[in-house]
Amino acid sequence: MPTPNDSDRSRPPGLLLVDPDPRVRDALARAMEGEGWHVWCAPDGAIAVETYHRHRDQIDAALVDLQFPGLQGGRLLAELGQLAPALIRCAMSGGVNAYTASAFRRMSGTPLFTKPLDTHALACALHEMMAPAGQK
Repeated sequence: MPTPNDSDRSRPPGLLLVDPDPRVRDALARAMEGEGWHVWCAPDGAIAVETYHRHRDQIDAALVDLQFPGLQGGRLLAELGQLAPALIRCAMSGGVNAYTASAFRRMSGTPLFTKPLDTHALACALHEMMAPAGQK
């Protein structure tokens, strides 16, 4: 199975976007599409996992809100890591302070972006994470 770094670059990079708020999800999806990404949206963890299974060969990265009902964002990130260790996994949240965000990054090794997001900076950061080690 191809990994994100082995993907066919003749296609746009793919992003699985998971956020329970439809307004946030739709606005962020449109913005990331404007940055050249193909975006699959999911409102919760169960749909995110199902969507990943259906489109795994096209999804290079997952951006998951940390705070939503049911399967929590952190658990979803861990589950996606089990399914696809090479998948780039990032968290986002609007409800964390700087200390908590720093602690989350340090303890989990997962990038955490705080809302409101600068989508251009996010797209650049994701592209950098996707670059092969020698090209970073």
